[in-house]
Formats: sequence, structure tokens, C-alpha cells
Amino acid sequence: MTEQRKDRPGYKYRPRADGSRAHYWVPQRACKSAPSALEPRPITDEAIAGALVAHPELATSDDAVAKLCRVWTDELLADLDDRGKSAEYDGSIASAVTVYRTHPQSPYKALKHATRIRDYDPSLKLIRDTVGMRRIANLVGSDFRRWFEQWGTKGRARRAHGAIRKLRSVFSFGTTERMAGCAQAREILSLMEFATPEPRRVKMEYRHALAVCAMAIRKNRPSIALTQALQWDTALRRIHIIGEWLPLAEGDAGGIVRGNTKWRGLTVADISADHVLTVPVTAKNKAATEHDLSKCPLVQMVLKRIKLPAFGPLIVSEVTGLPYRENYYATDWREISTAAKVPESIWSMDTRAGAISEAEIATDLESARKMAGHTTSKTTQGYVRNGDLDNNRKVADARAKLRS
Repeated sequence: MTEQRKDRPGYKYRPRADGSRAHYWVPQRACKSAPSALEPRPITDEAIAGALVAHPELATSDDAVAKLCRVWTDELLADLDDRGKSAEYDGSIASAVTVYRTHPQSPYKALKHATRIRDYDPSLKLIRDTVGMRRIANLVGSDFRRWFEQWGTKGRARRAHGAIRKLRSVFSFGTTERMAGCAQAREILSLMEFATPEPRRVKMEYRHALAVCAMAIRKNRPSIALTQALQWDTALRRIHIIGEWLPLAEGDAGGIVRGNTKWRGLTVADISADHVLTVPVTAKNKAATEHDLSKCPLVQMVLKRIKLPAFGPLIVSEVTGLPYRENYYATDWREISTAAKVPESIWSMDTRAGAISEAEIATDLESARKMAGHTTSKTTQGYVRNGDLDNNRKVADARAKLRS
């Protein structure tokens, strides 16, 4: 039996005939509650090499093996979060959050999977980790104001506002289920007002996108270079490019399965022989959209320097050999963007706003709307972050051209 080590959860090996070791990651060794149907995953030489390239701080192959074990274990725990937990209410905030997430009739169950993992789950985890032990029946208004201030420190007003909104949702569901204390707590919150965060006005510029692509290529992270280029040139949402891990439906077989989730997203087959990328219909993408990649300069620059996969997912992590989870992509993107000297105030998600803003200046709002795949121009306007100076320059140029 391979000795368990904290730095490499789930690790196991077997000796090969030539004396070397075959490495494996075993879900049940990483987490006792992992389903028995999950099979051990080989830690291949390609995965080890990818981890060493993606993380130069790893000195040896042994370090890379440990890194892969930790990453895969984190992903497994996220897949298994709340599975098998008792949905019994004991009067605490933590138990109310668990009931809200696990009750079959909870409105949480009706949320889209992407909304859960990107919006609700981080806020619910923050609530549970910071104030989960508090008794709901004992809460007063000053508690909520104090928490809002604490959650919003260091410029995190958006995080604080989101947590208060989710707390209202938890108490509202608790009220409908007659959970003691929830009705009174929800009534107190209904009488309180909290500062609404300002709309985000930051946008990525072309020079930032170019810098990220160049640095990603330099650091042998073609997946990040291609994703960034596609985001900028097409204004696609990042999740449409890297795909997402969705709950595994009953009887759903085939494809790429990990834990209790299955990956769905763009594949190499979605790019035609004449370089047209077709994005299929999704919950966010109501109609299939098409983009001619031969007309996308940043994408073409990247494609001259990298090699696309022969088949399968279009974007694959060099570390795990599998499609990204969004949070892991964001972490890796931040490392690349920091190395490229992109300001920390600019996020990966700001690419879409930057691309739409550039399109609006170059053409008009209606053309930008079509490119973004929005139903109404009002939605597009929310992504346009051009100042009055940009607009007035465009108007002045147009007027001067008309007079000439």
C-alpha cells in the first residue's frame, strides 16, 4: 500500500517491470465519500510534463505529481460538495444554508448550474465560513450591518452586496418552510438598506489582450493564449469557449466525465475547414453564432504559433490534460496577466466589455449588438464602457467626413 502523504492526496503507485513507477490518483483515497464507481486516474508522463511547463516553480517530476493530486482532489471535493449532507435544520445559519442548497423544493435547485457556481456558491460559502455558527433567532440588525462592512473590506463592496442578497434568499426559503427564526430575520433584513456597488466600468484594451496572448505563448500556455484571442476577436463569453462542467444527468453516458459532472463545450469539430467557428445553442446563447476566424487578427496571430488539438475539446488545460473549470482558468489567467504586466484591476471577464466597446466605436451599437449575440441593444449598452471623449471623437470625425 502506498503511504498516504498530505501533499499528494489520493496518490498511489505500482512498480513497472523496468523498475520505474506508474503513478495514479485514486478518488476514494483522496476523499472517503467519493463514489466507488469513480475509477483511478493515471498520472501520465504528458500530464506531468504539462504541470512542469505551466508551473515553473515546480522543481521535479515528483513535485508535479503532488501538484496534480492536489488539483484533482480540489476539483473532486467541489463536485461532491453537499452530497450526502443531512438537510436538518438546527437553528444555525450554516444549517439553513445547507437546507437551502439541498432541499428538493428549494429555488436554488431551479438556478442554472453556471449561476450556482459563479454567483451563489461563493457567497453561500462566505456566509457559512464567517457567520455560519450564529443562531438565527438571536440575530439583530446591527449584526447584518457589521457583516456587510466586514465582507466589503478592501474594496469588495460587490462581494458584500452579493452575500446580503443570498442571505435574504436563505431566510426567505426558511420562512416558507417555517424554520424557526427565519421569518423574523428576513423581516429585519427587509427593513434595512445596503449600499449598492457601482456598475463596473473597467474594460480590457487591445494592448492588454495582446500582452496576455504573447506571455501565454512564451510560457507554453497555448490554451490561455487561444482563449484570450477568441474572447477578444469574437466577444464570446469565456464559458462558451472553455466550456463548463455540468451535473451528470441520469443515464447520461459517454463524453468527458469527472466525478458527478460532465463537460460540455466547444470542440475542434466546431471549426470548419474554411475557418468558421460555430458556437452551438446554449442556455446563454439562444441562437447558434458564427465567426470567421480568418477575419480575427489576434486569433490568427496565436494560431501561427500554436497547434490545435487533433480532436476533442478546443481548450484543454496543460496542467490537468482536461478542460478547465472556470475558477482554475481564472487563476491561471491571472498568473499570466500579472507576468504580462496587465493591471490587477482588469479581469479576464472584462475582455467581453472591451471587445464590445471597441466594436461600438468602430461601427455602431447595432453592429456591436449582433456581434455580442444580444437580443436588445439595452443589454449591449451595459457592456459599452466608452467615455464621452471616445464617442465625441467618433461623432466629430463623422461630421468632418460628411462636410468634406
